[in-house]
Amino acid sequence: MSLNQPSSWHHSCQEQHNIVPVPPARLELVPERASDVELCTAEIWRRTQEELFWYRNLYENIPCVYLTLDRTGIILSVNKLGANSLGYSPEELIQKPVFNLFAQSEQQRLFHALMGLFKGAPESEANWEFRLNCPASKMQWAKVVARILDSGKDNQQILMLFEDITAEKIFDRGCQENEHHLHVIANTLPVMLWVAGCEGVCNFLNQSWIDFTGISKQQQEFSWLEQVHPEDKDFCKQTFESAFNKRAKFHIEHRLKHIDGEYRWILNTGVPWFTSSGNFIGYIGSAIDITERKLAEISLKESQKAAQKQLEEIEKFNRLKDEFLSTVSHELRTPLTNMKMAIQMMGIALDKEHNLLLEMAKPYAERSKFARYFQILNNECEREINLINNFLDLQRLDTTTKPLVLEKIQVNEWLERVVELYKARNRNSCKHNLNLKIASNLPPLLCDPFSLERILIELLTNACKFSPPDAEIIVAAQAKFNSIQLQVSNYGVEIPASELPRIFEKFYRIPSNDPWKQGGTGLGLALVQKLTKYLGGTIEVQSGSNCTCLTVQLPL
Repeated sequence: MSLNQPSSWHHSCQEQHNIVPVPPARLELVPERASDVELCTAEIWRRTQEELFWYRNLYENIPCVYLTLDRTGIILSVNKLGANSLGYSPEELIQKPVFNLFAQSEQQRLFHALMGLFKGAPESEANWEFRLNCPASKMQWAKVVARILDSGKDNQQILMLFEDITAEKIFDRGCQENEHHLHVIANTLPVMLWVAGCEGVCNFLNQSWIDFTGISKQQQEFSWLEQVHPEDKDFCKQTFESAFNKRAKFHIEHRLKHIDGEYRWILNTGVPWFTSSGNFIGYIGSAIDITERKLAEISLKESQKAAQKQLEEIEKFNRLKDEFLSTVSHELRTPLTNMKMAIQMMGIALDKEHNLLLEMAKPYAERSKFARYFQILNNECEREINLINNFLDLQRLDTTTKPLVLEKIQVNEWLERVVELYKARNRNSCKHNLNLKIASNLPPLLCDPFSLERILIELLTNACKFSPPDAEIIVAAQAKFNSIQLQVSNYGVEIPASELPRIFEKFYRIPSNDPWKQGGTGLGLALVQKLTKYLGGTIEVQSGSNCTCLTVQLPL
């Protein structure tokens, strides 16, 4: 609407009976009474004119919009700076309806506000906020202060002051938009959020919280503790109140009633909220469903209890096994020792009466019956003793780890002594060519001599057992990096590649690999592997080209 067009509200004001029409205002020069002029001196007249000019200049340049209106809303006067701030000159505004300065949607509200002003008490003042419609002005919103200038019932005027509040309105609108955006974000997050005021009363719950509990926001604001599990309620209340009094952050794990009626575990975290000036205004909090984690923790605890119980059972079983092995060691070894001694005594008696040693020197087919029976009895007794000893030693290595008794071993001398000792003890059963290949100047080896001797004896026994008579068996030793490498190689039999990974298993015997029917316990190589590991070393096997080689590597 142009300012040159009369406002419809201006016409409606003129038609209202309660707004008294007045003749158009006009400026008239009224001459002073001659008597007064005569009394004023030229100096007083000059000062008065200067003072009026100063007030007029102050009025024109005051940084606000000052308007005077008649009862119908026609602008009678306006200060120059105020008119300019609205994007007009004073001449463009005078005698125009003031309603044209306001947005179309605000004009009716302004009309009723002015009518109410006339109905109020004399000297009353009113404050309003209106949106303006001044295209050439930066002022979009104004705080309007108005009051009646009572110069007589027929000459009432309205004094109106505009204060620019555009920046405040834009800021408020931005705050409202930001708040709206924050509410939208909070309500779309998959985490339950809550806000409590400085009095500790919850005043905001996001949609996730409402969806989780299934009750309305209004109910939640005053009774969210009612949804907490009865066993957790006092703890939650005490924790919240303690943190609230200290203005401290808190974490609570408690159960909250779900919409399905079941209680679920949640992690509730609250953080104190302060203004930029440091004033406490409440708490912001979040709640995360941790039911799955709690169930996992409970399951883990139960598993740990079960594992602890199982461990106790295993320890109990190990104790019983140790007691059993101790009993077996005594109860089996004692009769076998007696049997071995009785066989030796029987051999001495048979030698005196029937020349047993001469009979044993003959080929097996030419021996007498008592010589063959004696050999069977002696071999099987020896085999049973070895089986029990190996079995008990394996069990001992599996269940207990005794500290090593370390000694410095001169490898060259030690190997020669052990091999000669083995030949002497097994001169009747081991009819093979045992050869030594020992590198010169081998460094001394710090090791447990008893365990190392057991390893070498078992390897030699295994080589003699599975090699044809008169075959060569080589015992080699050499230094390699920071270790000593011992090798026992035998010729005449090789192990199929498919069987190599299993030869260290307990009680395992290679099928069809005992052409001389030597027999065996299947524990010898398993015991060697255990002892080698016990000494901190490794053992490997290679077989091919009618040769089998077992290599033991021990750290110096």
